[in-house]
This record gives sequence, C-alpha cells and structure tokens, in this order.
Amino acid sequence: MLALASAASAEVTLTFYSHHFGTYGFMVTFPHAYVALSGTTEADAKPVKANFGFTAQTISPSIMWEPVEGFVISMPDDYMATSQPHLSLPITDKQYRTVLAIADRWRKYPQPSYNLDTHNCVTFVKEIAIALRLPASTDVKFIRSPKEFLEDMQLKTSKTNRIVAAGRTQRPIPSRNTKTQTVGTGVDRPTP
Repeated sequence: MLALASAASAEVTLTFYSHHFGTYGFMVTFPHAYVALSGTTEADAKPVKANFGFTAQTISPSIMWEPVEGFVISMPDDYMATSQPHLSLPITDKQYRTVLAIADRWRKYPQPSYNLDTHNCVTFVKEIAIALRLPASTDVKFIRSPKEFLEDMQLKTSKTNRIVAAGRTQRPIPSRNTKTQTVGTGVDRPTP
C-alpha cells in the first residue's frame, strides 16, 4: 500500500529560470537562462534535483566576435535563490530523459561550441522547450535576452491556456504572482 502511495505522488517538475545581470560573490554575472528539475521519477521513485544551463567557459571580449569554449553548467542553490522562475510544469519520465539527453548532447558538442548569437543559454533552453512542445519563440530579438525570451514563452503559454505534456492537454493554473506561471502543478513559486 505504501508503494502505491509513493508511485501516485511521483512527479518531476521542470522550471525555466532566468538570472539577471549583476554580481554573484566577487564575480559579475551576465544574464542567463537555465532549467531546474525536481521531484521523483514515476518508474523507480528516484529523487531528482538538478539544473542545467549552457554558458561560455571563459568570459572575454572574444565572445563578441567568435565562438568560444562552451559547457553545460549546474548552478548552486544560492545562485538559484536569486534567479527568476518563469514557468513550471510536471513532466513525464520520458520527458525527463529527453531533457537529460539534450543536456548530454550539448556537453558533447565539438569545441568551441558557444556562440553568443547562435548557440547560447537561450538556444539551450529553447531546445528543451521545443522538445516539451512549449510555445518557444524563434524571434532573433531574444537571442541575447534570456529573461525576455522566457517571459515571452510564459505569456504565450498563458494565452493559449494550454500546454501539451505527457500526451494530454493540461490547463495552466493561474499564478498569484504575475512574474511566475505555474503550469499543471498546483503550486505557485514565489519570486525571490
């Protein structure tokens, strides 16, 4: 009976985040987009707590005119606490594996793999959004604007009043916070 209760409550939630230009410790941070996964897988009740973003290995002036070394990065909890969550949704175990496969593929791209205008954190989270059948914009105006890209996706999701997850249509649950849209989870995440 306990196993049934655990399986019934198993769910992985994916959240899209942006981080502002500012400081983190003694470093300057640039705008960034990434995804976080949390919860428990349905098939084997495996706990999930991970996040993935794509960024340049080293920030230097050359990033403005040529590809540089890139890598998939996971951010520490205190960085996440100062980030803006935009959209959360439950995902299936199959979708969870898809997100992991995308992160793994981006890790393996030949170097230099980061290009500010064609292969950056926005295109990384956009690929994940498209794989999950979310309304991700292809407008080039967002290529260097992680927050604006995610706000646009959040707005498009709320306007369609539906998303496709797990092969079924779900209605978004309106958020009390206009900056965060929680979809299908029933839990609002406050803005830090």
